[in-house]
Amino acid sequence: MEILRFSIESLIGLVVILNPFGAALLFVSLTQGESDEEQKKLAKRTTFAVIVTLILFMFLGQLIFSLFSITLDAFRIAGGILLFGMGMAMLRGQHPKSRITEKERAEVIEREDISIIPMAIPILSGPGAIATAMVYRANVNSWLQIAILTLAVILAALFSGFILRNAHKMVDRFGKTALRIVTRIMGLIATTIAVQFIITGIKGILGELITTYHILG
Repeated sequence: MEILRFSIESLIGLVVILNPFGAALLFVSLTQGESDEEQKKLAKRTTFAVIVTLILFMFLGQLIFSLFSITLDAFRIAGGILLFGMGMAMLRGQHPKSRITEKERAEVIEREDISIIPMAIPILSGPGAIATAMVYRANVNSWLQIAILTLAVILAALFSGFILRNAHKMVDRFGKTALRIVTRIMGLIATTIAVQFIITGIKGILGELITTYHILG
């Protein structure tokens, strides 16, 4: 039961933080006039780039913590604050294009291949998603949990790719308003996850301070 709960929480958390419905709005904007086949290729490349990015940071997390002498609790708090800001932006219905400047947007359109930049990075696997993946990985120890978390990353990325692949159809059928509503719901969940990260981090730091006080006292 614990493993099942962990699997569901990890998958839902990652899907929410990747925010594929919000990303779909930008994908539609950047792929206007592209053929159906080209949209499919871009969605596939974006999916692959997201998987590689998140898994890479997942497994490099411990090295980064050690290299910069960062505690997990401190990273939980920092990641929670970052994620909270992202969640609030989603709640306000801010378009993902705000993560890139107009100059970058123009350069992307001129370059034509939008799969890695900006779709994979920073729209889908941005700082919030990377921090979340690193915190999730730092919270687990068993190989089974690591395997489940890796699978959750892959499934979340595949789901995001599916949404991008069908973004134009979804906008035509449901309209941009429907996607913005879903994005706001995801924003609420993201802020809740962020608050939990912060609370857990603060509890951990306070616990260490109390233990140190008792030892010194």
